Amino acid sequence: MEKPNFFYFSILLLLLVGCEQIQKATDVVTNPTARELYDRNFEKNDSVLLSWKQAFRSAQKDSTIVTLPYTETGVFSAEKFNVHSYNIQLREGEQLVVSLAKQPDSTLVFIELFEKLKDSSNTYRLLQASAPNSSQLNYTIQKHGDYKVTMQPEINTDAPFQLKIYTQPTYGFPVSGANNKNVQSFWAAPRDGGKRSHEGIDIFSARGTPLLAVTDGRISSTGNRGLGGKQVWLRDGLFGKTIYYAHLDSIAVREGQKVALGDTIGYVGNTGNAETTEPHLHFGIYKGSTGPLDPYPYIKKTEIPEITTQNKVTHAIVSKNKTGVHQGPSAALDELAILSKNDTLSVLGAHGTWFYILANDSIKGFVAQSQVSELPSN
Repeated sequence: MEKPNFFYFSILLLLLVGCEQIQKATDVVTNPTARELYDRNFEKNDSVLLSWKQAFRSAQKDSTIVTLPYTETGVFSAEKFNVHSYNIQLREGEQLVVSLAKQPDSTLVFIELFEKLKDSSNTYRLLQASAPNSSQLNYTIQKHGDYKVTMQPEINTDAPFQLKIYTQPTYGFPVSGANNKNVQSFWAAPRDGGKRSHEGIDIFSARGTPLLAVTDGRISSTGNRGLGGKQVWLRDGLFGKTIYYAHLDSIAVREGQKVALGDTIGYVGNTGNAETTEPHLHFGIYKGSTGPLDPYPYIKKTEIPEITTQNKVTHAIVSKNKTGVHQGPSAALDELAILSKNDTLSVLGAHGTWFYILANDSIKGFVAQSQVSELPSN
């Protein structure tokens, strides 16, 4: 009598294994996000999951604004399905980095980057989601525009966190030993009495300073001609961008040569139409049919922000009447609401002297820490 039961159990096991293999094969094609994989742990109509997902959808409408670099520390609270949302502006050539440290590290937190669509619907398109079990998101920005970063912990999470959002340049800096301060003429500055605009940036340094390849690539052209004088053109990949170095004192590479990031390709000078100016590099970037691009975001040096304190406040009470909730951590930004004395707040995190808060389960923004007092958690 036991053999039929064993037979049916074996068939069921084979079906389950088969379904699992089919799911894995499907995932290779559809590449589900970490959030979608997490959803599979719940029944489709699980009320807790539905509330958690609704909180995420509502965060798409948040209007909180931050400028980069941005840091925040706080404690994820299991009481509410709080979603941290940040509207930011980014430029082509910047690499966005969202880095999260949390305790314990095994806590799942879902980080997503959205691009605001260029229409009147005020909607966002998902660009990148953090990988499963990852606490970092990296994305190279392809065009200037408005973006949104969201961060949501898994259900029932009580965990301290430290968040950093910042940018890094796509390319290395082209002048050895120089930095942002050496850039003294920027993109679109007028030239020839306004007859044309500057299609690049000028980086000033002593004559003979080495000029460096800002990326791996191949030298597509060199020469001594026109306004640029002695010049080098570097191709970033077969169908990538073309990088232009002009006014060189001398050239250290040849056409067709492969170079690696940091290789010397020439030396600072003032040849071409720069003979009457101090030695400098004219640096430009060109992209296919698009033409010249503003090269500064591609090379601008930025520092990774540091976090030295940990905010542990999760609840607060307004201590002063007519306390403003601002769109971002600055009194210069718009007020989203006015709070009254003794109003209670959920504190999502802290940035500098500001709390990122949720009031009345609907108002999300920033209040000055001097306007509120800590309220012990129940």
